[in-house]
Amino acid sequence: MRRTIMLGFGAAGMLAAVPAQADPIPDSIAAMIHAAADTGNAVTLKTVADLAKKTNPNAAKEIDELATGLQKQADDKQIAKVRTQKPWQGWKGQGQAGLNNTTGTTDTTGISLGLNLVRNGIKWRHTVIASANYARQNGVTTANQHAVSYQMDYKLNDRFFVMGLVSWEGDRFSGFERRFSETLGAGYTAIKTPTMTLNLTAGPALRQTRYVPDYQITTGYDDGKLAGRAGLDYSWTIRPGVVFTENATYYGQSGDSTLTANTALTMKVFGRLSVQAGFLVDHETQPPVGLAKTNTTSRLTFVYGF
Repeated sequence: MRRTIMLGFGAAGMLAAVPAQADPIPDSIAAMIHAAADTGNAVTLKTVADLAKKTNPNAAKEIDELATGLQKQADDKQIAKVRTQKPWQGWKGQGQAGLNNTTGTTDTTGISLGLNLVRNGIKWRHTVIASANYARQNGVTTANQHAVSYQMDYKLNDRFFVMGLVSWEGDRFSGFERRFSETLGAGYTAIKTPTMTLNLTAGPALRQTRYVPDYQITTGYDDGKLAGRAGLDYSWTIRPGVVFTENATYYGQSGDSTLTANTALTMKVFGRLSVQAGFLVDHETQPPVGLAKTNTTSRLTFVYGF
């Protein structure tokens, strides 16, 4: 009897030591994951895979392996495609247009236009950004802000890169008629996931500014200064179709330093069309006399991706 009991315990122990057999991925779930991979969007694939694991926990490992394999296939395909592209090919971006409300030196409503272009290669990344905010009040122009910049990054590895940036901007209501900036620096990708990225940059810069006249000077005056530049670019895909972004730049120099911060929430409407709510802050530490140090622009724009 004792021997029978011991044998029973031994058999039970052996059974307990055998791992539970994983369930196969249901055909409908596998088809859904393949469809998500075909979109080419890593966030969509991750979201679908996470949902599939919650509804099929016994097949979680197999789902992970399938999603990882499909993502690698998509990455390899994209790399092969990029290697054969011409310089004018492979650009992606978005254009936007809408209304704005400006406070600070002026308190008016007007229009906002913008264009963002990015070409992300194997080693090089090119970014072009252009924007314009314009407003009139009682037949008088009360806001006329425009800027364009080009940034070129060379990727040293998966995290570090070196960058060069040239920009031009004009905004009389922030105290200057035109300003050129040239920057060389280094960058680091602090966060890099399918749903979140954070790039930090820093380096020396040259700035040539033509300020507007004030009550002491009847003509504009030029100022060329060596400055230090720090930048932050953050993007968080809260869920597919909803993206929060924060882009901030600080130029520190003797005299007039500048802080620019652009916060936006973009929500997909349908297809390639989205709506974006944005808030832009421009701060000059020493603008010409009579002008506000801080100007803000609230925007509601339609965004078209391509």
